[in-house]
Order: sequence, then C-alpha cells, then structure tokens
Amino acid sequence: MHSLLALPMAYLLGSIPTAVWVSKIYKGIDIREHGSKNAGLTNVFRVLGYKPALPVIAVDLAKGFFAPFIAMQLSTDYGWLPVTAGLLAIFGHSYTCMAGFRGGKGVLTALGVFLALQPVLALTCFAFWVALLAATKYVSVASIGACALLAVLSLLGYFANNFLLVFKTDIYILALSWLVAAFVIVKHKTNMVRLWNGTENGFGKKRKI
Repeated sequence: MHSLLALPMAYLLGSIPTAVWVSKIYKGIDIREHGSKNAGLTNVFRVLGYKPALPVIAVDLAKGFFAPFIAMQLSTDYGWLPVTAGLLAIFGHSYTCMAGFRGGKGVLTALGVFLALQPVLALTCFAFWVALLAATKYVSVASIGACALLAVLSLLGYFANNFLLVFKTDIYILALSWLVAAFVIVKHKTNMVRLWNGTENGFGKKRKI
C-alpha cells in the first residue's frame, strides 16, 4: 500500500460523525438541531446525558489517534506524513463528508492526534484542560486555554536544548500545534462572544430534550 494513501484514509477516519450517529441511534435526533447545535461531546452530554457521551469520547479519541498512527506504520520516510494525516483527521471531524460537512470543533480528535505524535505534550495539555474546567466550569475556556498552552509548549519544545526536553518537538509538530491551536480557537469564536456577554453555559448545565 502506498504511504500517501494514509492521507485520504485519515480524512475519512476523522470524518466519522460520531456525535451525529450516536444521537440518531440513541434518541432518533440530529444533535446539530439541539442545544448548542454543535456535533461534539459537550453538546451530546448536555442534551442526551453521559451514557451516549461515552462512545463519542471513545470513537473521537480513537479516530484522532489512529489517523497519524496508521501513517507512521505505512512509512517512516516522510516526517510530514503523520502530521498531515493528523491535521486531515481534525479537518475531517469539523468538516465531515459523511454529514453535510457540519461537524464538531475538533478538540477531542486533536487530543487523539497528539497522543499518537507527542503523548507527553498531549497529556500535559489535557491536565491543564481538566484544571481549567474545574476552575471555571466552562468547556470552551478549558479548550481555548489548552490550545494556547499547546502552542506555547510546542514552541518551547522546538527550541529546547537541555530545557524542557520532555516536550521536544520537530518543525512538523510545531507547525501542527500552531495550526491546530489557531483552528480550534477560531472554531470557538461564538463561545467567546457568549462568554463576553455572560450567556455561555457552564459544564454542569444540561439541556435535556
């Protein structure tokens, strides 16, 4: 199998619209017509509860992880290939060809991608996400903050010599980190408006149908 086949495979893998399919199977609805109208984990949890949220977590993490992982198995010659596969998986999640190109914001899929490419960096940003969520009760704040930390740590890791070697990154991971951080933050622009207006929903608030 040609290694470049990993790229369309990554996009198709990322395009699996987990939240859309789970909501249809579990409740017969399109999650994009309820709650925040986002096809992501947080909206599934708020609208449908924690049980249907569990498969969304598992699949969205897995598709992010396996997109670059498969690329790494197919070829070790192209340093850019796994990174591009990871980016395509995130893009596929947000603009899925399997559900009218209306997907989620890509945070969970991005976590899966970085777990495959730079797990220490991924776990550090996830821990920061958890801390911000606990402190603010806003998933959007936690996601934006974690993406900002991703960009900063990847930059420090790129220039690391004897400092922060645990976050050591190459130019490809650095570029991916900044692209993903910018992409996810821009996808949260409506959340930032609601935060500014004081109308953003906290994580504990559910919208049962």
